[in-house]
Amino acid sequence: MLENQDRKKRKTAAQKKERADFAEREARTKEWISDQATRASKLRSKDKEFHGLEREFMYLQNKMQQDFEISKDIKHPRDVGTVREELLRAFFTDNKLLPLSYGISKSSVRAASTSGHLSNEIDILFYDAFNSFSLMQRQDIYEVLPVEYCYGAIQVKSKLTKKELESAFKNIASFKRLKRNGVEENFIIKSGREIQNNGFGIIFSYDTDMDWADIVSELRKHAESHDKNLLPNAIFILSKGFFLYGDERFASAYNSDMKNFENIIVHGNPDRQGCCLYQLYDIVFSLLDSTKSQKALPSQYYRLPLTAGDYSYEYSLGHFVEFSHCETHGDYARTFTPEKLEKLISWCEKAEPINWVKATDIAYGNAGDNDEAYKRQPGCVIIYNPEDLPLSDILVADKKMIVDGNEALIKVLAYDAIKSSGMNILIPYYYQFTERLIQYCPKCKKEEQTADSVNEE
Repeated sequence: MLENQDRKKRKTAAQKKERADFAEREARTKEWISDQATRASKLRSKDKEFHGLEREFMYLQNKMQQDFEISKDIKHPRDVGTVREELLRAFFTDNKLLPLSYGISKSSVRAASTSGHLSNEIDILFYDAFNSFSLMQRQDIYEVLPVEYCYGAIQVKSKLTKKELESAFKNIASFKRLKRNGVEENFIIKSGREIQNNGFGIIFSYDTDMDWADIVSELRKHAESHDKNLLPNAIFILSKGFFLYGDERFASAYNSDMKNFENIIVHGNPDRQGCCLYQLYDIVFSLLDSTKSQKALPSQYYRLPLTAGDYSYEYSLGHFVEFSHCETHGDYARTFTPEKLEKLISWCEKAEPINWVKATDIAYGNAGDNDEAYKRQPGCVIIYNPEDLPLSDILVADKKMIVDGNEALIKVLAYDAIKSSGMNILIPYYYQFTERLIQYCPKCKKEEQTADSVNEE
């Protein structure tokens, strides 16, 4: 089967020739147009010292391509990547291309959300320099910023491959997925342009060995497998041109347009005039100008909820119940897997809420008809109870205690309380054990799995 798939992927001789002819025509066209633009610019320069950004960006793009070639002398991949990130960062900072209100990250950086989620590592992050504050710093090498003050991200790749493209998509998605506090609905400003409430993400690469058709094919494939709201707003390859997503009508780098595209099409823009770097600058400037930051307070980031995949949750009793102790391996975190938490939330979303005092009252064997008391202490909970067991069997348990020197059985509460997806949820210990909702000691689990695999052999 794999051999058949490989055959399907292999290009025929005719396809290879067609692509080679296209690349040759593009190279000739680019050389001719660039030559015309350069000659015209030289004549303009004789008349005026400044005659537009066109000439300046020709210089900047030539310089960046030269610096990229020089950086090939560096042998260690990590160092090469760092240098090439710095080349693009310096393009914005050293040339004073952006207003001072837009900060540009100087080191490895991540964005954080009050949901407890973090973005992947971002190469270049644009943020509100006047209002933002740092959540975490380590010797000017690592920093975490509140997503509310972040405008957008650029992922930088030296040479774009299919693997590197996939990695860049994931990093951009991790940033655009972060929830922002107090996001309002988009509204139209006087110019007719829609304000963007969510951040943007751009992929930038200096070069690629993929031909134009392969790039388009890969971008189309990623568009089909990603949520539209998480797609990069633009993809740039300095040596070739840039790409935008769109539909049959037009392409756009704005989130407000991208979310409305039904049948997404990849729109390619070959760089035939040596202005790819200016196009990047123009799109970044426009996105920064139209993206709105929100406000956040340090108190909102003081103690973040735990996360399981896209979900957040927090124990109502906080750190008192966030961990347990294994006699063999010590303390371990009491966490949910994304699958278990999703299962729990899905069931609870369909369940009927109940006053928490009433639920406790019934669990202790009372009638549950003290309505006056329940009104005095309002607040509803969802009790995870897929087997529809009596509350007296799952919310309380017998515990041996010494009372006045004698051993006695008393009723104690037997559940955890969490907050997740806007619900207060009670999770009986019974279901925690029978369904293994909360993970137990990971080292014990690993030892069990190892023993099982040995027994199977």
